[in-house]
Amino acid sequence: MIRYVVDGHNTIHSVSRYLELLDRDYPACLRTLIADSADYCDSRSVKIVLVFDGNPPFDLPEGGGGLSVLFSGKGRDADALVAEKAVPPKSTTVVTNDGNLKRLTGSTGCKLMSPEAFSELIAPPVRSGGGRNSERRKRRGLTGQEVSWWKREMEEELKKKRER
Repeated sequence: MIRYVVDGHNTIHSVSRYLELLDRDYPACLRTLIADSADYCDSRSVKIVLVFDGNPPFDLPEGGGGLSVLFSGKGRDADALVAEKAVPPKSTTVVTNDGNLKRLTGSTGCKLMSPEAFSELIAPPVRSGGGRNSERRKRRGLTGQEVSWWKREMEEELKKKRER
């Protein structure tokens, strides 16, 4: 079975899809990467371990399928946790652009993948002309945070209109 251990913060800071969302809403950005990874695990026989620095900004979804989401906690470096979870190295691909982490895990025999390549693997860009992937995205709908953001935007615009 293919297994990916993903340097989560390195990934959201390297991939434009997540970076654009990160600027607006950090928890929604994390949830998007988690959802993309979960969808990929559900459609393939793979395991993905997402590793983030610090503590989670929300309650983590229940484990299940091939996805694990880990936070390093206070005082622990996520890179050390990535290296720890990258065992056994022969069946593991580490996803990162971090040079030190690449040297550390690559020297043990892990395969390496860039966050950009991983992102295209789990959530290929939506191409015009429809297709299965765009249909899947259409069915997903808005997250609760996206609904809240749009609601605030609309309320602000209505308030401005009333003041004129």
